[in-house]
Amino acid sequence: MEKNTQADQVINYVYIHVPFCLRKCSYCSFFSVNFSREASSRFVKYLIKEINLFKQKYNIKPKTIYFGGGTPSLLTSEQINLIISQFDIVETEEITLECNPVNIDNKFADSLKTTIINRISLGAQSFMDKELKVLGRLHNAEKIEDSYKILRNHGYTNISLDLIYGLPDQTKKDVEFSLNKIMQLDPEHISTYCLSLEKDVPLFSKITYIPSDEKIAEFYHLIRYKLISAGFDHYEISNFGKSGFESRHNLCYWKDEFYLGFGPSAAGYLNNYYPEPFGTTQDRVSRRINDEENITYRYNNPANIEEYYKMLDKNEIIANKTILNNDDHEKEYIFLGLRKTIGIDLGEFKNIFNTDFMDKYDHVINKFRNLLDIEKDKIKLKPEAYFISDEIFSEFM
Repeated sequence: MEKNTQADQVINYVYIHVPFCLRKCSYCSFFSVNFSREASSRFVKYLIKEINLFKQKYNIKPKTIYFGGGTPSLLTSEQINLIISQFDIVETEEITLECNPVNIDNKFADSLKTTIINRISLGAQSFMDKELKVLGRLHNAEKIEDSYKILRNHGYTNISLDLIYGLPDQTKKDVEFSLNKIMQLDPEHISTYCLSLEKDVPLFSKITYIPSDEKIAEFYHLIRYKLISAGFDHYEISNFGKSGFESRHNLCYWKDEFYLGFGPSAAGYLNNYYPEPFGTTQDRVSRRINDEENITYRYNNPANIEEYYKMLDKNEIIANKTILNNDDHEKEYIFLGLRKTIGIDLGEFKNIFNTDFMDKYDHVINKFRNLLDIEKDKIKLKPEAYFISDEIFSEFM
């Protein structure tokens, strides 16, 4: 098969990290800086430069664009439109904007309707004011509901809500309270996060007040039971969606698709060469680290906005590259694939890695057989294994 140039490669998934916050939350370890209109204007100029440098090398036709952060809802609608206009969006299906409830009012929603954003991820985190205060959020529970209703009234029909559990001193009753509030609002999607604290975040000082693993497991199974009972499909360990409302962008990570990350601290996943059509299992069989023209790698932009600007001043992209050999890729494929509740397709695994999953990992399978569902062509975790999935994944690593 004739080889293609990088310019022939079609990239279907785009993540944009907007690094601004009004105030950093007490649990957050993502990169962010203080917001100002001047700073955001400068950022957008550099972001557009980065996008256009990539367009010189890659054929970017996004199926999804995801604005994450930080607080992307601090951008103006004009800035959002300018960023989106840099892409060929003929085939774009989903454009997500992460929003902080504190930014949402009728004026914001009126302006946002001038963009083609069609999915909102609203950072609720909790519906208890005492928990929101502990998390360092700028909104209260009433503001979440107000913001949600404003978005609904402006025609947004694909809204995801975030929920954090495992907070200091949290009880099962507290979790159930927030769950009931979420179900009353009836969003299309819910992302749940078990609180994890890095040592450099303010809330780390409260780590001794975090509930026990046994209690947090109870929280998780309560969340799962109530959301499934309410009609949500549990399609990934931490994510629930109504039929047809799964996060198409996040699925690209779990399906081992390539993607671009723009903005400071953003990450991307690329291959120097692959045959067309991009992304099909049959055409990705040949990844080999000893083929210099066929290298799969991850990259991370500098987690420092000035370093990010300096990189682009030199017309450079693809910083902090980490090359993945076949073994690295195989481990990531297993870890990400088993996060999906449908699991891993064994035939696809054999096509990509030229090895039989059941034979190679029989020792792990035997160890956790009571926690795995094994069918003719699939292997997946049983629901009771979801909360302890990291322990199982580590055995595959």
